[in-house]
Amino acid sequence: MQTQIHQFNNADRQWLAQGLSIGREICTRYLSEKVIDAEALDRVFALWAASPAGARKFSANDVAHGLGCLFGELLQKQFRFSWCRIEDRFGNEPALLDEATGSIVMPANAVYKRIEPELQQQPFFTPMWQMITAHLEKNTNKPED
Repeated sequence: MQTQIHQFNNADRQWLAQGLSIGREICTRYLSEKVIDAEALDRVFALWAASPAGARKFSANDVAHGLGCLFGELLQKQFRFSWCRIEDRFGNEPALLDEATGSIVMPANAVYKRIEPELQQQPFFTPMWQMITAHLEKNTNKPED
């Protein structure tokens, strides 16, 4: 199956709204500051990951969904990515698309990959943000041939 890009529908928008709400609740529990950026998301994830598994208020699914949605919103606001749904032979996944470059980011999936199969505790939101920024700058500032 060839990859297909679909616009967000009502169910997708509800998924996003729920994820943003969960993400803000997670951040409120672990952070004192109100500004949420990539570095803050790294701190929240590290604090959640360092807490004993049995004492965690939020599940791995909550963290992937919530922090992934918050990271996606940062991309959407800063770089004008648009939310979409990507469908391919592996299934379908909420994602962000930069139409100018064709770049696709799947933020919730990126968080899941830091939880399963083995929990990783090193920062990843900030390095991802830096890589995406560099990629977009490189590909949007190309001289015309």
